[in-house]
Amino acid sequence: MTAYESSHRKSSDNLPGATSMTGGEAVVKSLEAANVSVVFGIPGSHNLAIYDALAKSENIRHVLARHEQGAGFMADGYARASGNTGVCLTTTGPAALNTISPLGTAYNDSLPVLLVASQNPTKYIGQDKGLIHEIGNQLDCFEPITVWRGRASSVDSIPKTIKDAFTHMRNGRHRPAVIEMPTDLLAEVDMVRIPNSLTSPSEKQAIKDLGTASDLLASAKRPAIWAGGGVISSEASLDLVKLAELIQAPVFTTVLGKGVIPGDHPLSAGSAILHPTAREFLIGSDAVHRNSNQGSENLKGCDLLLAIGTRFTDEETDSWTLQLPKTLIHVDVDPEEFGRNYLPTLAVEGDAKEVIRELTSRLNKRTLRGDKNRVAEIRYLREAIRNDCLKRAPEGVNLIDCLQAALPREAILVSDLTVAAYWCRRLLDVYGPRNNLYPWGFGTLGYALPAAIGAKAARPDAPVVALVGDGGFLFNCQELATAVQHDLPIVILVFNDNAYGVLKPQQQALFGRTMGVDLLNPDFLKLAESFGINAQRVDTFPQLEPAITSAIKSNQTSLIEVTMPVPWPVMEPSARLFDQSKGDS
Repeated sequence: MTAYESSHRKSSDNLPGATSMTGGEAVVKSLEAANVSVVFGIPGSHNLAIYDALAKSENIRHVLARHEQGAGFMADGYARASGNTGVCLTTTGPAALNTISPLGTAYNDSLPVLLVASQNPTKYIGQDKGLIHEIGNQLDCFEPITVWRGRASSVDSIPKTIKDAFTHMRNGRHRPAVIEMPTDLLAEVDMVRIPNSLTSPSEKQAIKDLGTASDLLASAKRPAIWAGGGVISSEASLDLVKLAELIQAPVFTTVLGKGVIPGDHPLSAGSAILHPTAREFLIGSDAVHRNSNQGSENLKGCDLLLAIGTRFTDEETDSWTLQLPKTLIHVDVDPEEFGRNYLPTLAVEGDAKEVIRELTSRLNKRTLRGDKNRVAEIRYLREAIRNDCLKRAPEGVNLIDCLQAALPREAILVSDLTVAAYWCRRLLDVYGPRNNLYPWGFGTLGYALPAAIGAKAARPDAPVVALVGDGGFLFNCQELATAVQHDLPIVILVFNDNAYGVLKPQQQALFGRTMGVDLLNPDFLKLAESFGINAQRVDTFPQLEPAITSAIKSNQTSLIEVTMPVPWPVMEPSARLFDQSKGDS
């Protein structure tokens, strides 16, 4: 949905409860009324009126980024870690466009992130006059990656514009929005009424087919649950665990759903659902190994899958080759997702928390046919996956063990696109929702460092650790200055192989040579030290755990350069590429 200009009535000195203020002040006071407490951004000549108002605000903390892309990723990390809307501020034109990657990331991963960008004076918009920062239609640039775009048309329309943005961002599937503020409005003084609150409760709708869903679950002998980021967005983690315990269902999670159930809970089946053993667990060894002696009596298969808050994306399903149990109940807040990738037996439209609570209530009153205790087979599943990975790539499991031992249960792990993160997204246990931040849908390099800063701003008492490769780190390494200046201490693990380590082995496997993937890196320790950051290098796994522990305890921004090679994660379907290349040689 798009609204280029918010509807408004003409300002008047007789407006009840109105106060004289500039457009910049109206922006800041409206954000305050929307319960915004932190914004990330960079000033420019066009948005200085907003910054002047921020200087007078006692309720909003401003975090100065070093690049607008960094500001956008900080807002993303803040939204993921807090559950609140992340807000970034930019000036017009190139500054606003620098946030396209962050907004695309937020759009793909269903996050409420708001960009407030300035714009040239109202009368010149779209006139191609040759103004500085001019874009023919700035809002159109964001059309594919936002749920709503709006432009204030008068000073007194600013509160409504911001309210409209929040309403669209947070109703249904959470998605980002963009607001334009023309420079003439930001400097103009008018009478403006700021409501006490600009947030509105989410729209509730009647949930259909819950009777049928509870019938299917009650009759299932071996149900399983696959929980995605939608469960976390609806704050339904505890409710999901109660439902799983009631029906004794193993809980798989998507990467975005990690932490929805504590990783060490007896019913946690992990997030390595694409591992061959997990595939057997879902549909049974007999279905996978028909007419063979392979398989195990422990892998009997599941007869129902309750998928909640997941979109069945490409990488979560191995390009939709993942076989699911014959009965599929798909729960999602967005009906457009039903049948997009898998045809469900039953589609239930509704907020995850409301659906889960109602199902639990109904099932509490029923006789359940399912197996009473499936803990042993879940334990077998997880041990089998770990043992396979340990046999085929022990260094990868060593990395997981080091991180698992070093990270406190409340730690927030923020990942970039690096091989180490590929291991973590499948095998590392996470113990709470919003403790695993990953740019899943967009697969965005340069994400981890600024997103970690945003997460720390959201939850200052939680340790925050960023995993980033050397290539991705150099995308936004300047944001080290932001962490130090604003006293947002994080721990950054830079995995340095002097290459784009995700791409190099793929090139070698596919073409027998590499091109454009080798890097000339700076001295990362000296770079960190130039920002006043503690830095050290580790070149063995026994050194890694104490280094992380010490860095977290220091409560200072710290950088650890990791030079040990990390093998390709064998549990990923992409590992087949390397198996095939070995077979061809």
